[in-house]
Amino acid sequence: MCEVGLDNNMDQKIYVVGSEIKNDIVEEFSRVFRGLHRNFWYALRISVLIVISFFECEKCGRCCMYSPPVFRRDEAERIAGFLGKSVDELPLTMFVQFFDVYYRAPKPCPFLDKENKKCRVYEVRGASCRSFPHEWLMYAMIPTYCPAVFKAIKKATKFIKENKEKIQVAIEIMENDLKRLAGDSKFKDRMRYMEYGPLVKKLMQVLNS
Repeated sequence: MCEVGLDNNMDQKIYVVGSEIKNDIVEEFSRVFRGLHRNFWYALRISVLIVISFFECEKCGRCCMYSPPVFRRDEAERIAGFLGKSVDELPLTMFVQFFDVYYRAPKPCPFLDKENKKCRVYEVRGASCRSFPHEWLMYAMIPTYCPAVFKAIKKATKFIKENKEKIQVAIEIMENDLKRLAGDSKFKDRMRYMEYGPLVKKLMQVLNS
């Protein structure tokens, strides 16, 4: 993991995960979004919603190869039902965290069809799959093995520069949503499962109003 420092008085950083570090794109994005709000996380997360709006998955399968998912119990049960198996028959490792049961996939994900790079359980994939790489960005991490993420960040940086004042107003309007992403686990899980779509839609409505 390599860190790219941000010039701000809260000493927050964005972490670039991987070997192919694209510092210029990340550093410019960091510099631009940090000027949106005094609160690092508000500025980051509103900017991530903009990144998501530009994100176009290239279906390369690298997320499945390098970032295998973790499933909640109910997600593992849906996958097992979809495949006509029991959860115990799935090639997953169970673990308990905060009294909740989860299942971790090995690397690469066993549900990835290596020949066509498609997910064999796409219709019932879990929240960690649906929210990649968005959730990583929400926590100030960038997976370099995702080729689409840097293209989206570059477009988002340009958009933020051109719409800074509108975005600052949007932060104030959406402050409660941004707080809930940090403190409301049920809300956060719902947004992850929906790929943050409702928040992206709300932000675009605010910006276009």
